Amino acid sequence: MSAQIDPTAAPPTDARRPLWRRPAVLTLAGLAVILAIVVLTVFQPQRLLYDVAVDDDFPDGAAVTADDPAGEAAEPAATPDGDEQTAEPADEDGGSPDDVATNTQEGAAPEDAAAPIALGDGTFASRNRYTTAGTATVYELPDGSRTLRLEDFETTNGPDLFVYLTAADADASDPELERDFIDVGGLRGNLGNQNYALPDAVDLSGYDTVVIWCRRFGVSFGAADLG
Repeated sequence: MSAQIDPTAAPPTDARRPLWRRPAVLTLAGLAVILAIVVLTVFQPQRLLYDVAVDDDFPDGAAVTADDPAGEAAEPAATPDGDEQTAEPADEDGGSPDDVATNTQEGAAPEDAAAPIALGDGTFASRNRYTTAGTATVYELPDGSRTLRLEDFETTNGPDLFVYLTAADADASDPELERDFIDVGGLRGNLGNQNYALPDAVDLSGYDTVVIWCRRFGVSFGAADLG
């Protein structure tokens, strides 16, 4: 005699299966993992949790030493009588020591001949809900090239940050800041002193605002007008 099957009874296999092994749950878990990977890769919210520090030296040519190449002055020699006597340098051509000193000073290069020249500087102001502080200065180096230097710099970290020079003022709206700009390069760190080489063709009279810009979300983190 064959057994009767109740068509209204639920299949016992799925009802007894643990929740985490059910197909619907596995599908949702897989979608959640994929979504998390996409968010971490594209939006990078994890960057808000750590800092990247940079500490560049001052641009080349800035260090001008004023040290005496001869070292510290020698102490006066004592005479047999115990009196101090200062020796004066002799001139090979028979000239006086004063003439030697005058000729040396006239032929010497000025101490600041190799120092960079500051073309403009400004202080960062925070924008939107982000925090940005520090100064931005453009220097012309002895070889004629120009460098944008950020000092005592600190900004909220984020994804896809760039340094822009824009034609709009620092208090302009984000669409205005992005309307006409020059890409100086990706922000190398959200903390510390850092240098960015500027293209020779940049007109600082027109592009005179430094902006920390997030390409991922199309917003500015901070801006500084170069005065």
